[in-house]
Amino acid sequence: MVSSPRSAPLEPSVPPQQESAGWPASDAFSLNPVEQLELSSRLDPYWEQLWAPGSQAVWSTKDILDVPRATPVYKKYHRGIDESVEQFFSGKFFDQKLSFLGALDSWRTMTAQQMSAFTGMKEFADVNSFPLSNLFMSGLIDIGMFNDPIARMDKTLGAIYRPADTNSFKKLIEPRLTYPEWLHITGGTPWSAGGQYDRHNVLATELGLRCAEYLDIGTVLGEKYASVDLLAGTGLGKDVDKPDNRRADGVVVRKDGLRIAYELTANDGADFERKIRRWADLIAQRPLETSGLVVVYVTAGHPARLGTSANPRVATYNTLLRVLRDYPSRGADSPAHRIGIASWDEWFPARHQLSDQFMDLTANFATGPGKGISQWESKSLLDIPFTPHRSFNATAINENMMLLGQTPWWMREGDHTRLIGTPLGRHNTAPPIPTYYRGYEPKYRQFGIATGSLEGYRITLPDRLKAQWNTRNSE
Repeated sequence: MVSSPRSAPLEPSVPPQQESAGWPASDAFSLNPVEQLELSSRLDPYWEQLWAPGSQAVWSTKDILDVPRATPVYKKYHRGIDESVEQFFSGKFFDQKLSFLGALDSWRTMTAQQMSAFTGMKEFADVNSFPLSNLFMSGLIDIGMFNDPIARMDKTLGAIYRPADTNSFKKLIEPRLTYPEWLHITGGTPWSAGGQYDRHNVLATELGLRCAEYLDIGTVLGEKYASVDLLAGTGLGKDVDKPDNRRADGVVVRKDGLRIAYELTANDGADFERKIRRWADLIAQRPLETSGLVVVYVTAGHPARLGTSANPRVATYNTLLRVLRDYPSRGADSPAHRIGIASWDEWFPARHQLSDQFMDLTANFATGPGKGISQWESKSLLDIPFTPHRSFNATAINENMMLLGQTPWWMREGDHTRLIGTPLGRHNTAPPIPTYYRGYEPKYRQFGIATGSLEGYRITLPDRLKAQWNTRNSE
């Protein structure tokens, strides 16, 4: 009896799960020079299962704290908002608090340890520290705890932060900032509290942080700077069709300027195929040489669901294949060559472990000549050939991101004032020429050179007018 084609087994279309050989992150060289802030010293937000499937964090806001209650609150959280704002500007660690806000504005939700790693400030891991109480009582941030009671036992390790949904920044902080300080926090765009998805954002932050820590790259960008408009529209000096509010979860920028936009996916919801299709549409419109854009989907289903139908890995591969049917080209500029898939548990096989796949940013692309499994090819995102067009200054982004608090501190230390110039220069105004009276005119001297007891010294900008970030690291 001949079986009908309908009953014939289908050839698998998804490559098998790779058994990644991981090794301890403590054995790898970390670019983060503070050992207590390295990956091996932080909570692992994926493998330690800080959330039960489908749960969210538990949050405290300033409004909640203001409600009268019998239970006493730690005394540092009793100050009024005016006093807290003054402490923000006049208290210790002012530059570090600016960097804190810049990181949170971009990455949206961060664990206390992630924030310490981004800013170089171990004090930010302690919710009872003065800098944290300044930020909280000023109405700038919310402080949360993991929903898992075990993870919440150590409040020093278990805290998470997000931007508060208030007008405190715009009303109380922004008017008193110098231009470099405002730019350091906001990147020149409005401060916002949108996009608060606890587990998703924390994992996206962790991935960007690990790339900055262990890979030889140019920089990393948080969600705020991963918008379609910045990646393919005004960020390139072009218009993009219906940019709306679409964003990747983060971007890894190679030293040659190639942008690797990453999307974390923990489920295959109703809009999932539409999201992939929109990236495919965008890539089809933007050649690699003028955009430098590639996309990787990183499946990050809950560890408790690995090996079950709830793991989004298979659905992600099949959905991408359905979308690529409408883009038959397999050339170097095609969506097939520029949208890949990886898995969190292949890049990071266990708690505090790294793998070769992560160190190469290996992903699977549907560029093979066959069907089924054979159509998938493994490629390193770090080795994709990229030669920018002569009109595209692809590497400028790596230098410009040194201005922003969203960038890990070891990637931005130093004085970068030259990138934004002086206040007069930004207004295209020449330095003033002094006028003289009674017919007396001293001999010419260069503008900015002091005289008298300070003769020979150059007068420089005040520190708050410089884009200069000298992070304090408390050992």
